[in-house]
Amino acid sequence: MKTPFRITGATLDVLEVLLSAEELHGFAVAKAAGKPTGSVYPILLRLEEAGWVESRWETEHPDAGRPRRRFYQLTADGMASARAIIKERRGPTPATRRTGLGPALGFVRRLGGAW
Repeated sequence: MKTPFRITGATLDVLEVLLSAEELHGFAVAKAAGKPTGSVYPILLRLEEAGWVESRWETEHPDAGRPRRRFYQLTADGMASARAIIKERRGPTPATRRTGLGPALGFVRRLGGAW
């Protein structure tokens, strides 16, 4: 599959996390992917520039001392492309195999709407 950017292992990890949740803020993506934020935010930017991801700023007022968060989710094209590239590079989609991200994703899921 031809992509408009280089697909690294870290990019695949981020795509798997985004496939597993409806919408996550950047730090939650980094934590679930097990990657540093300095690697994840540039990946999210490239995915957004390619039209695979869309983002929005938190509209609610954050808690005192915490900056607003930016939330990310796959677009319809991004979801189809992510599934195809992950299947090509790693085999079955995350829904049909264990990703190794279970504990981190469990943490994100437990946070529910609080993240």
